[in-house]
Amino acid sequence: MSTSRLRRALGALLALGLTGGAVPAASAGAAGTAGSSDSQWTDSSGLPTDAHGHHPDGVTVPPTAGEATAAVTSTAAAWSLLGPPGGDIYDTAVSTVDPKIVLAGYAPGGSLNGGLYRSGDGGTTWSEVPALHGRSVFAIEFAAGGTAYAGTQDSVWRSNDGGLTWVASNLNIGLNDQVLSIAVDPVNPSVLWAGIGNALGSQKVNVMRSADGGTTWTNRTPPMGAAQSGRAVAIDPNDPNTVIVAFDAGQVWVTRDSGVSWTNRSAGLPASPLFDIGYDGTRLLVGGGQLFNNQYLGLYQSTDLGVTWTPLHNSSWPIPVVHGIAVDPHDPDTILVTTAGTGVHRTTDGGATWEIGVGGTSALSGRSIHFVPGNSREVFLGSDTRAVFRSTDGGASFVQSSNGIAEIDLRSVHVNPRDPDEIAIAFQGQNTGGVYSTVDGGANWKLEPVPPTRYGAVRFAPDGTLYALSTGPSTVAQEGLYRRGGDGSWSVLGPDQGSYYESDLTTILFSRTNPDLILLTGADFGYAGNEATIWRTLDRGQTWAKVYEGPSGQAALDIEIVENGADEEMIATINDRSGAYASSVLRSEDGGTSWFTSMIGLSGRYMNPYLCVSSHDPYVVYLAAWLTFSSTGVYRSLDGGVTWESTGWTSNGGVADLACDPADGRTVYMSLSADPRVVRSVDAGTTFAPFESGIEGVRQPRTLAFAGASRLLLATAKGSYATNLDRDVITVGASVRRNRGQLVVDLTWQGATSADVDIYRDGTLVGTVPNGGAHTDPIGVHGRGTVTYQVCRADSSTCSAKTTVAYGGPPA
Repeated sequence: MSTSRLRRALGALLALGLTGGAVPAASAGAAGTAGSSDSQWTDSSGLPTDAHGHHPDGVTVPPTAGEATAAVTSTAAAWSLLGPPGGDIYDTAVSTVDPKIVLAGYAPGGSLNGGLYRSGDGGTTWSEVPALHGRSVFAIEFAAGGTAYAGTQDSVWRSNDGGLTWVASNLNIGLNDQVLSIAVDPVNPSVLWAGIGNALGSQKVNVMRSADGGTTWTNRTPPMGAAQSGRAVAIDPNDPNTVIVAFDAGQVWVTRDSGVSWTNRSAGLPASPLFDIGYDGTRLLVGGGQLFNNQYLGLYQSTDLGVTWTPLHNSSWPIPVVHGIAVDPHDPDTILVTTAGTGVHRTTDGGATWEIGVGGTSALSGRSIHFVPGNSREVFLGSDTRAVFRSTDGGASFVQSSNGIAEIDLRSVHVNPRDPDEIAIAFQGQNTGGVYSTVDGGANWKLEPVPPTRYGAVRFAPDGTLYALSTGPSTVAQEGLYRRGGDGSWSVLGPDQGSYYESDLTTILFSRTNPDLILLTGADFGYAGNEATIWRTLDRGQTWAKVYEGPSGQAALDIEIVENGADEEMIATINDRSGAYASSVLRSEDGGTSWFTSMIGLSGRYMNPYLCVSSHDPYVVYLAAWLTFSSTGVYRSLDGGVTWESTGWTSNGGVADLACDPADGRTVYMSLSADPRVVRSVDAGTTFAPFESGIEGVRQPRTLAFAGASRLLLATAKGSYATNLDRDVITVGASVRRNRGQLVVDLTWQGATSADVDIYRDGTLVGTVPNGGAHTDPIGVHGRGTVTYQVCRADSSTCSAKTTVAYGGPPA
């Protein structure tokens, strides 16, 4: 990334760092007073988090280290998108001249590296607009003549052809030119207004006006003192000199002379973030608030341009947090609002009464909502994680309309070991998420009826039962492990440490031999502390014991069982989150009751260590970890984690997951934060080659999973991907002859690509030999009989068909 682009990216992160006045994130382990409004920690994803697990609006982690792409040559993998559709859609807009043209702005978590999607069939299908790829789009407006404007992380962009092509405007305010809101003058479409992000106070220009369609801009920022992000702009339809702007610190400012002078009309409103405005020339509506630290606001109205305010929300609202407002173009008493996690609320009597979570939206977190211009029936809703929803009956019902939007932020993927076509994925947004499943290999996806919290992991038990880890917020549902029952319903298993968000869990592990044994890794959180933890249940989740609690500032990241049938030997990795790269490996020899460090042969500096165990030898364990912020190294143990040795291989980018091939004991796959996004080793981790054709540059690769032995899956921040694994097809021939009185069998084979092959005689390994295509086996027997051979890739279950030859008589 160039210096200018890096500075722009950092500036954008600052501009979007909305915390609504909360204190900066506390250091690891710091705690506030229980129940205080400014308590704040940092969770396993690196985000500021309050005591209940809420993330603030607009705050996300920066792009993963090494995100810049490089030219590589990939091996045989051919990855394809698997789904499901989704993404964080911050705004939608329908063309004023062609209702079939719809635009949807994508901003992952309200931050960088988003883009724009376009539909030419009324929202049925979508495709990404290349011109805005990598630029988050926060606001979209169509002028009366069909010209489209987009507020992005990098200025205002204009399209004259319905969103197909775009050109950028130059705001001339420096690198921090993130545009969070746009309004077009309804009388003169050449007049535009834009709200600008404040870059954590470093950008003092927060409101701008253009009189020539965006060619030139002038500063029209109110005299607020401290810089504030302009989150919403509204223009009086009867007097375009009257403009209202709402800011993220809860202020509303009004001008009657196109920004020459301003009046603060914030008195009577809570000092919580504002996100949207609606104004029809008589009634002014503002909505806002955020879950983080209970900074509630809801929906307010004013009939005197903000001199006085009256709340329109009431006690029927579960949570008074509003992100978007839409007023029926033909009935001002019908108002729709999008909320944080409780769906769309609707009133048809001007706010006297409300319908809550209408049209099946009760679990949605909406970001924007708009009626199609001039149409009281058609409504578009932009949502966190699940992209676009559409209503054709004025909001009475909504259906997802996201086909083609491949931006859902997946954290985990797993496959039923009893059915390779049954797949589950865990996804999350800022304060919402869920679990999808498919039983046809990804052709069709079903949203599981789990509580709408963030989910960090999914995993099928050996018996096919599906489990998922919820990572809050605890105000929605208890964090911890959830299990799907036989009737499709879900129940929480724990562990439960209290009413706050107190268990930040990351990994689920089942025993292959004992269905009652389940292990979880992670860390305590918030008021429970900040120590690495390993939890164990011996009764399928009825009761839990914290069998390990480590130092503060660390988290248990990964865990494996040495599957020798005893469930006694276990290995876990501890990730140091302080930045000191002081991670470690633990072992247990008593079924997880006690743990001790096992670091012989390991470097003293690494972080984010991941494990996998060879499918052919439970004592062969691989470990990959970040050696620096942009490089990964690989270690190998031949004794179940007692001692370790470096394989000598290092990479660009940090490891995101490690997976051992279920059919080949010497093949290992790794996902990385930089290109190549996936690499493969066929020599037990000594070397790795790119394995990423089709996913070059994909954002944030995460977990890997095998669908049987023939398909590999990858979860990313742009959905799930799959590739078929081409296995060797080995053919073998055998003939018997005598050599100096002894019987020998001459074997020949083709199709094996490994360096060595294993020779099996009557089911017993008789030797591992170089893959030269021929081998002579002295069987040293007398009389008559038969002998059966197989040739396999070394340390693999990829084998030829069995070939039987007879000796001492006619050929078999």
